[in-house]
Amino acid sequence: MKAFISIDIEGLPGISSTTMLGPRLSQFQQGSKIMTIVAKKAAEKLLQLGFDRVVIADSHGAMTNIDYLEMPEKTTLIQGYPRPYSMLAGLDENTDAAFFIGYHAAAGTKHGVLDHTMSGRSFALIKVNGRRASEYLLNALYAGEYNVPVVLVAGDEALREEVETYTPWAVFVPFKKGYSRYAGGFDSMPEVLARLEEGLEKAAQSLKEGGAKPLKLSGPYRVEVIVRDSLIADVAEQLPFIKRRDAYTLEFTVDNGVDLVGIIEVLAMMSYGVSCMRERLT
Repeated sequence: MKAFISIDIEGLPGISSTTMLGPRLSQFQQGSKIMTIVAKKAAEKLLQLGFDRVVIADSHGAMTNIDYLEMPEKTTLIQGYPRPYSMLAGLDENTDAAFFIGYHAAAGTKHGVLDHTMSGRSFALIKVNGRRASEYLLNALYAGEYNVPVVLVAGDEALREEVETYTPWAVFVPFKKGYSRYAGGFDSMPEVLARLEEGLEKAAQSLKEGGAKPLKLSGPYRVEVIVRDSLIADVAEQLPFIKRRDAYTLEFTVDNGVDLVGIIEVLAMMSYGVSCMRERLT
């Protein structure tokens, strides 16, 4: 069997400051070390539980955060950005189960530590069918198109309600509790890792017993994207499938989770281009 891990950083224990999130920032080495420890422990446990191969998608920022030299045998590490479908690169119809680790709350979540959706630089809020959507939800819908169930989500406690609403069969493992956007509390790493191992055991058992299923919602999906800069909307409204509702709100409709994630990812990259253009024009 093949397991797919998508691992982000903002939902991991020990992470609360933006200084830990990028290679040019002062505490990035600490953030990278934490991400590597958690990825390694998860992979080792899944291999012990009977998976033949564990694919790990490094899914934060430039997506080169995990120390490749620390990964165990029978793992495949996917790194680098940009890449097709971003956090889901490597997930396909041959994947038996998906595990979302280090996931954070959606943009606009009260006390969600470092909350954002897909691109904090680009988007203030993303809604699907009128409801606020996190990266967990978008990525679970993508996985569902390949009939891959999300069996475990581990991260910010503020994400729990959404997970229990959309994928009640998935095991939720809390890594942290938010006190503000830039403040969180987390138990010791040994305690957190023990909790993760227990969650992985429960998830693997649920999968074995047929209790997990792919997430499939009734389409089409009506998507609202509220951008942070009206210039992004000025550029994006030229796309034929985009409807601009006001200065900051873009709307589009898709029939499946793959197109949903793909379009949002392209909009995020487009907004980065707009930012670079602004710097050169001013």
